[in-house]
Amino acid sequence: MKKIKNALVILAGGMGTRYGKNVPKQFVEINGKNLIYFFLNSIDTSFFQKILIVHKKSHFKYVRNLKKEFPLVNFLFANAGKNRQLSSINGLRVLKPYNPENVLIHDAARPFCSNILLKKIFTQLKNKHSAIPYILIPEKKVINKKEINEEVKIIQTPQGFKFKIIYEAHKKTSITNAKDDSSLITEDKINYIKGEKFNMKITYPNDFNFFKLFYNPIFKSGIGYDIHRFNPKIKKGLRLCGVKINYNKLIGHSDADVGLHAICDSIFGALSMKDIGNYFSNNEKKWKNKNSIHFLKFAKNQLQDKKYYIVNLDINFICEKPNINKYRNEMIKKLSSLLNIPNKIISIKATSNEKIGFIGDGLGIAAEAIVQISNEKLY
Repeated sequence: MKKIKNALVILAGGMGTRYGKNVPKQFVEINGKNLIYFFLNSIDTSFFQKILIVHKKSHFKYVRNLKKEFPLVNFLFANAGKNRQLSSINGLRVLKPYNPENVLIHDAARPFCSNILLKKIFTQLKNKHSAIPYILIPEKKVINKKEINEEVKIIQTPQGFKFKIIYEAHKKTSITNAKDDSSLITEDKINYIKGEKFNMKITYPNDFNFFKLFYNPIFKSGIGYDIHRFNPKIKKGLRLCGVKINYNKLIGHSDADVGLHAICDSIFGALSMKDIGNYFSNNEKKWKNKNSIHFLKFAKNQLQDKKYYIVNLDINFICEKPNINKYRNEMIKKLSSLLNIPNKIISIKATSNEKIGFIGDGLGIAAEAIVQISNEKLY
């Protein structure tokens, strides 16, 4: 098998006993994503030809979507051992056939490693057997009431090694429960490098508060627009934002709810999807006279599947009649219920077309919607 340059092992087999929750800390989701996702999303994964996740069999459900979320990454998976040392060698054994030159071994509970640190490790491995990041403790150090004046190194991950060095060290060691891979290689092969203070490990529940401080949510926006003529022959049946209004029905393949159609397209736009007609073609009989609430539920499901939440929804109607303000509160309540979002993040406005065009002549109605979404739920 062709030799590869760099491989990454992510150790995710721990049970997080100090974390004290049912789900191990590395798999706890924040806005639908766990720590492994955040780590991989923050680094340049193209540094590695193989990325291997070590996990317990029962926890595969937490990592199986990584292939979909990072389609360009060549993932491998290995079963966790009874302790960290056994998990690490299990991962190295799976990598062995690929004959990597370098391997970085990383704890899944450290999501803040930067590309700068990765590059520093790779640079060191050009001439060294290993690259072990550390930081110094600046605070006063006391053990059994005795002050310690010596510098104390806090060892971090990822730790970089020449693959053959660390693989042979694991095979030959008499140690059975090493808490750190670097402790298995001989002192002459240890090469310490300065790590990063931000590269902290999530250990206790309160540590997630620090995580949220450093985490930058993603915001996206989308715009939608729809327009329909009134049917002068049908004096009832108008629907706007799912609310029935005693006014002329609009002409359309479905129920022609311009409000819901505009909202759907704004959501599709924010998610970088195609327009509403691509999913609900007016050439298909099954959508004839269909209640547009069905289309909005589809858009809502797309948000949920992609782990996004509505931050703000702004709808503007352009018409001479009916009086939109009369139905504004009812529309907001309806949208709040359908989308499961607070009333306060929904705005519904209206303007006339100043007697210009067929809308100005009262022959139709248009709606535009602008939505902002985020991968962080703000309410």
